[in-house]
Amino acid sequence: MINLGRTLQPLMIILIASLAPLPVLADDADDVLAVVEKWADLENDLVAQSELVTADRIQVFEMWRRADQAQNLRVQLAKRAATIKLDPDWDVIVTIEAPIVRVFGDDAAVVSFKRMYEVIPGNAPPRPLYQTYISMTLIKEGGVWKIAHMHGSTA
Repeated sequence: MINLGRTLQPLMIILIASLAPLPVLADDADDVLAVVEKWADLENDLVAQSELVTADRIQVFEMWRRADQAQNLRVQLAKRAATIKLDPDWDVIVTIEAPIVRVFGDDAAVVSFKRMYEVIPGNAPPRPLYQTYISMTLIKEGGVWKIAHMHGSTA
């Protein structure tokens, strides 16, 4: 008599092993999206937000491009400090809408989404909603996803 359990066991192991990469890619997509959402949530903590990007991140928006992340952070912090000095109750809320995540291999991903940037001054009426369409390239460094490139456009 043939023991089917013993005969099918190696086949089941091969089948399960062959499916393993699918959940890994799904997990990577979830992890990439989590980084993007955290980046948006940290708009009021620019130093913590900067830890989500590579040291050589390139950032391109409308009419400017920055390839020096350290300088970019200095500019952002200086502008934010000037804003807070004039308006201590100033706030900003960033919302990510309709993200599309594509993972390429084990260490690269692209995310596209609409970013809604809402400035709420403490001493003036709220400003109109500022919307941009963002594309980000993320890479995995030491097992951690980081933003390596970002492009934003209003069109």
